[in-house]
Amino acid sequence: MTRITLVRHGQTAHNAAGRFQGWADIALNGHGQAQAAALARRLAGHPVRPTHVLSSDLGRAAQTAAPLAHALGLPVQPSADLREIHIGAWEGLTFAEIEAQDADRFRQWPLVAAPQGESVADLTRRVGAVLDRLALQPTDHAVIVTHGVVITALLCTWLGWDFADAWAGRRGLHHNTALSTLRWADEAVQCETLACAAHLEDLQVGAG
Repeated sequence: MTRITLVRHGQTAHNAAGRFQGWADIALNGHGQAQAAALARRLAGHPVRPTHVLSSDLGRAAQTAAPLAHALGLPVQPSADLREIHIGAWEGLTFAEIEAQDADRFRQWPLVAAPQGESVADLTRRVGAVLDRLALQPTDHAVIVTHGVVITALLCTWLGWDFADAWAGRRGLHHNTALSTLRWADEAVQCETLACAAHLEDLQVGAG
């Protein structure tokens, strides 16, 4: 059975401050690096050993993928098409700042694009193209290290969720380095693990 594990990148200073990142290339902070190490230990011991490690080309995702790839002896396959949703003029702003500037559009985002950004429909098309090119085999287990909106969009596509409902209800919300694993058999998809961050339980409480 083919498996894909979706992983959100580790924590950055922007995450800790509640700032939108989008395509801004923000590195992991110290806690994010510890999260990435814990993730690597978990997935390196997965019963179905990963065969591919893919990553957004943004630093926070690539840095999260690196310890896992090293542990597995695999290369990281970076792709700009796995980047977070482009948020244009909102990049670097806090949620409160965006709400103050453009409350109506913010309430509709990401179904409606941010100024100079892209919508979730745009995002879904570009990410889907990466997965089509990957052409996984039945015994493969691909780990994809990416971003929060990307993960929600993919879960909606694969599990048949309505995006607006899932987004409003924070269904499948992934904290930093949380993961979801899905498997395919006879074209049917099952979710084995959803938004799980059990590997972080031993990290310092309150680190963000």
